[in-house]
Amino acid sequence: MSNQRLEQAIELVKSGKIEDARPLLELLIKDDRTNISAWQWYAETWSKPKDKIRVWKLCLRHNPLNPEAQQALAALTSDPLRKPDIQSKTNVSSHGSSIDSDRAPASRWLLWVSIGLFIAVTCLAIFVVKNSAPKDPKDYRHVQPVEYYLYVPRAYTADQEWPLFVGIHGAGGTGLDCWNLWQSYADKEGFILLCPSIPGDSSGFYQDVAERTVWSAIGEVQKEYRVKRRMFFNGFSAGAFFIQGFTAHYPPYVSGLSILSAGVYLNPNMFAELVPIVVVIGNSDDQTAVATSKMFVQDLKQFGFDVQYEIMPGVGHTVTKRGMNLTIDLFRKIKGK
Repeated sequence: MSNQRLEQAIELVKSGKIEDARPLLELLIKDDRTNISAWQWYAETWSKPKDKIRVWKLCLRHNPLNPEAQQALAALTSDPLRKPDIQSKTNVSSHGSSIDSDRAPASRWLLWVSIGLFIAVTCLAIFVVKNSAPKDPKDYRHVQPVEYYLYVPRAYTADQEWPLFVGIHGAGGTGLDCWNLWQSYADKEGFILLCPSIPGDSSGFYQDVAERTVWSAIGEVQKEYRVKRRMFFNGFSAGAFFIQGFTAHYPPYVSGLSILSAGVYLNPNMFAELVPIVVVIGNSDDQTAVATSKMFVQDLKQFGFDVQYEIMPGVGHTVTKRGMNLTIDLFRKIKGK
């Protein structure tokens, strides 16, 4: 059965159907971590070298002595020295004499300086363009064991634990919604971004289903990356209510909450720890939700929570730039502690 699935996945890769092949290969690897052929084709589903490196490093965790995995990683990480392909030539005048000995060294020096400056400017331009270009979320989508979008900052190293920023979408949405909001902040602010897709519909999703989905995605991240035990949670609408319930159920794992446009609020006495919270809602949102948010914040303050609250004038049920800025401000505050 596994051979049939592998052959099917290989055919999909060869025909360019990467998004269809990847989940099959992830299943094969999950069932058998020593299936090197599955690892090889799984690496082929990622276009960027850094993602291929990530795959092979994970493969080597499970197969540390496998020569194929070692060679594949070495080929991706090696930086062989290139030999210069320049031959020295002596310019001779029509009388057979060499170019003036005083001018030749200066000319060569200016030539090499010019070449060096050109290379530096070109590399800088390539770097700026590459890092300013928007990331394609398809390259960061995972579908096993659940669907989630994951972005790891370019500066990530395993010699320290990194903050995990978990974004939860609203009813009827997917992890892509949160990706579009927060991915551009990850490198600058220094957090790993995780955006799970919660099964449900436009009416919402179940708390227990959402919690299993989120924990499953978190578990996959923890297998590959060093992340802090306490995670920062942001949620919009139904996602904003979910993160309250998650905090009530798992207080030791939450560092802070960004509650944006929640329709319902828990009683703060359900929170076992005083986590920092920001609450944002538009004054044109559902009026019951606006009124409830005020009572929620009043109760938070009475219990001693560090809470920032803002009602956005003229704003309905949506995420605003102001709400995002307040969220990032809270994350920075927590990170700096």
